[in-house]
Amino acid sequence: MTTGFSQASTRVHDKLFKLGDADSYNEVVDLFDKYTEQFTRHLPAPMMAMAAVQANQCILDIGTGTGIVALEVARSLSEGGRIVGIDLSDGMLATARAKAEKEGLAEQTEFLKMDAEALQFEDNAFDNVLSLYALRHFPNPEKAVAEMHRVLKPGGSVVVAVGSRPELLSRGGVVAMSRRITSIIRRLAGRELAACEFLDQLVNQHIPEIVNSDTAHWTADRHGFTGSVRGLLESAGFTDIDSTWRGQYSIIESPEEFWELQMTFSSLARIRIGQAEDSVVDGLKNEFISTCEGVLARKGRLVYQSGAAIISAVKP
Repeated sequence: MTTGFSQASTRVHDKLFKLGDADSYNEVVDLFDKYTEQFTRHLPAPMMAMAAVQANQCILDIGTGTGIVALEVARSLSEGGRIVGIDLSDGMLATARAKAEKEGLAEQTEFLKMDAEALQFEDNAFDNVLSLYALRHFPNPEKAVAEMHRVLKPGGSVVVAVGSRPELLSRGGVVAMSRRITSIIRRLAGRELAACEFLDQLVNQHIPEIVNSDTAHWTADRHGFTGSVRGLLESAGFTDIDSTWRGQYSIIESPEEFWELQMTFSSLARIRIGQAEDSVVDGLKNEFISTCEGVLARKGRLVYQSGAAIISAVKP
C-alpha cells in the first residue's frame, strides 16, 4: 500500500529529476543544437507526414529542445498556422526563440517553459501533437501521453519519436542486426567504439550513481521502445496506431568530437560528470581519449548509430 508520505516523496523526486535533467542541458545548448541538426535533421519530415500536418493548423511540440521540429513545422505553415514548443530547459528555449527570430518565424512560433506531464493548455486545443526524443526523459510518461490526448482535438494525430532499435523482423532490423554483428567483431578486435555506450560504461566504472537517478526509471531496461510506446498510447485512449523506423550510421572523426557528442546526448554521463570532482573527470577523460586514440591507431572507427521509432496514433 502506498502511503501519502511515499507519494509525496515520489512527486518531489520526479520534479527534481525533471528540473535537474533540463538544467543539465543549459551548459551544452550550443553543442546540443549542433549535433541535433547534424544527426536528427532527417526525422521532422516523416513525423510531419505521419501527422498529416496542414499549413493552417495549431500544433504542439513537446520537448522542443532547440526547436528542430517546431521550426521545420513553422516553415510549412500559412498565415493562420501556429506551432507551440514546450520544454523545461531555459537554455534550449532561448536558443529556439533566437533561431525563430533569425529565420523570420517568430510570428508562427511560441516557445514556453512547461512540464509535459502537466500541460497548461485547454482541452482539445491542438490539431496535432509532435514529440521528438523527449518521452524517455519523463519519469511518468503515462502522464505525458494522457496530457497529449487531453489537449488534442478529436480526430487529431500524435506522433512520438523515441530512440529505439528497429523491430527484429523488419527490413531495418535485418540491416541493424547485420551491422551489429560486424560491430561486435570489430570491437572484439579493438577496432570500434560506439557512442553513447562507450562513455556510459566508463562513467559507470569511475563515477557511482548519484542518489537521484540520472535516467527516467521506465527507460532503464528498455531498448526496443516501439511496443512500450504503443502500450502507453493505447492506455491513454488513442487508436489507429502505426509505426516506422529511421536509422543513421555515422563515423566520428576525432576523439574530442566523440567526447563532445556523448557528453551532449548522454544524460547519464552529463549529469554524473557534472557532479564529480575535477580529478575524477580528468582521469576519466584521459582514459577516454587514450582508448579512442588506440582504436584509431589500429585503423578502427568511432561510430554513432542512432535510430528512432516513429509512432503515430489518433484521438477518436
